[in-house]
Amino acid sequence: MGILEDKKRARIFYRYFSRVYDRINPFFYSDEMRKTVVDMAGVKERDFILEVGCGTGFTTAEIVNRAGEENVVAVDLTPEQMKKAVAKFSNTVFMRGDAENLPFKDNLFDAAISAGSIEYWPNPQKGIEEMVRVTKSGGRVVILAPRKPDSFLARRFATSIMLFPSTQQCVAWFDKAGLEDIRYVEMGPYSFWSKLVVIISGRVP
Repeated sequence: MGILEDKKRARIFYRYFSRVYDRINPFFYSDEMRKTVVDMAGVKERDFILEVGCGTGFTTAEIVNRAGEENVVAVDLTPEQMKKAVAKFSNTVFMRGDAENLPFKDNLFDAAISAGSIEYWPNPQKGIEEMVRVTKSGGRVVILAPRKPDSFLARRFATSIMLFPSTQQCVAWFDKAGLEDIRYVEMGPYSFWSKLVVIISGRVP
């Protein structure tokens, strides 16, 4: 398990990293990547959408652009990160919560999205299953995860810090969670870094 695959350590890390996060994040997470995440969730106007691990609201911006601010509920563990998101979207509901124990009833949302959060979950399978549980039948669950590096040395270093799942592992998690019509794309912010992440989508039966 990586250093930051621990909820307490991840919260401490983001307490300080939140101060510079919005300046650093665009180097790793492009507008095209963000649009692809929301496209793969099939978000439409007035859909009721859950975002798990909203951070400072980078992906939230694209979700509210499609569904409307008042139709989005966003969850995060780190108050310092979420405070920045709250300042950007006054009509969106923000809640402090745990991806592996979502505080919502079953079959509530039209889609559930998590971009750049699963790498901190101690139990990714449980988190995905929770997203499935709270999503309506026919809705889609979408995860963006940092993809396991191809280089052996880079892989050893990366996985010592946090989770970097392979694309195959993500597919296996989605399959075990009972999702259907599983689709994925590997992409990145630059041509020379074109497989930084995997974005995977599945439909709730």
